[in-house]
Amino acid sequence: MANNIPESDRPMLADEFVELDNEPEQIDPEALATLREPTLYLSSLTEQQRSEFATERVEELSIRETEFENVARVDLDEDMAVGRVGQAGEAVDPPNRKAGFEHEFDPYLPDDDGIRYHPKIGTPRSHEPLRRRDGESVTPHYVLGSDDRQVFVPDGYPWRCTGKIYAWTDPSGGPAWSGTGALVGRNVVLTASHVVPWDSDPWMMRFVPAYWDGSSRLGGSVNSYVQAYRGYENHSQGDDMAVLKLYTPLGDTFGYFGYKTYHDSWEDGDYWTKVGYPGAVASGQRPSRVTWYPIIDDDNDGAGVELEYRADSSGGGSGGPVFGWWSGSPYVVGTHSGGEEEYHFPWKIAKHNVSAGGGSLSNLIGWGRSNW
Repeated sequence: MANNIPESDRPMLADEFVELDNEPEQIDPEALATLREPTLYLSSLTEQQRSEFATERVEELSIRETEFENVARVDLDEDMAVGRVGQAGEAVDPPNRKAGFEHEFDPYLPDDDGIRYHPKIGTPRSHEPLRRRDGESVTPHYVLGSDDRQVFVPDGYPWRCTGKIYAWTDPSGGPAWSGTGALVGRNVVLTASHVVPWDSDPWMMRFVPAYWDGSSRLGGSVNSYVQAYRGYENHSQGDDMAVLKLYTPLGDTFGYFGYKTYHDSWEDGDYWTKVGYPGAVASGQRPSRVTWYPIIDDDNDGAGVELEYRADSSGGGSGGPVFGWWSGSPYVVGTHSGGEEEYHFPWKIAKHNVSAGGGSLSNLIGWGRSNW
């Protein structure tokens, strides 16, 4: 059982973790100032012009005065969109279970920066409650049982390394959906495969670290569009994962998670934390977490592993990291996928939530770190 695992091999328990003190956050001010510079990207949606647009098309845009002081209007052609369009996407087959893969890779924290083990607890966004015409209040979302998700302020490492992802199937319009992701490399973000806009061309994705009420707490312009993605498109729930290559290597400045391949000897230990931006909590505008819960089972599914738990989740939390702490450092073991029901003979149906992990996760993150 998990409690018999040598301390050097298992994640930290809550009683051990609570003894750790927060350290001062000291982000490189020059690097942060660069990331905070406001930047507007305009992309061509036609393949022939995409590579030339950055140097040639911007100079040809007409900027006209309007009736408002200090306001300019930019007229865009129909084949152009606001944002930075992705360049490449690759669907790969999950690795064979017997194939070699890296079991773990260490996290990264910039020199002289500190870890915030215990983030400040936040509150859901305040808003006017929905009401019927007769004045009776309306609950827009139901949670069966107690909801253990807790809003927190994403300041400090590693909480600032989680963020919100927007995905466009048509870059000329608004995002089609959103999800959650986490930095696992200098320019690599881990998320769920079903957050990726597979088979869309052109496509666009954007990652906003430390997202809070519409922008990053690190600075209103701190974000990165996604240059490429790689993952398991034809996946089962245990393989529901993808990695994204960012145009801007945010991990160099903010750090990133390590990762480990889940081992079933950790089962039933209260080790884990899950972070996400579910729409049912703070309208998806502030991050929430569930902490110190157990993974109750790990089922082989495809080449990956379903990590099953009863930690609360809902739409918008997909792609969020499931991680534990080893010697005071954070390591991801899974990416949240969704919920499932299992039938147990003769009449019992068990409901739980699931993240995708195992060798498929280690293989994918290891490839992204090595090749991007």
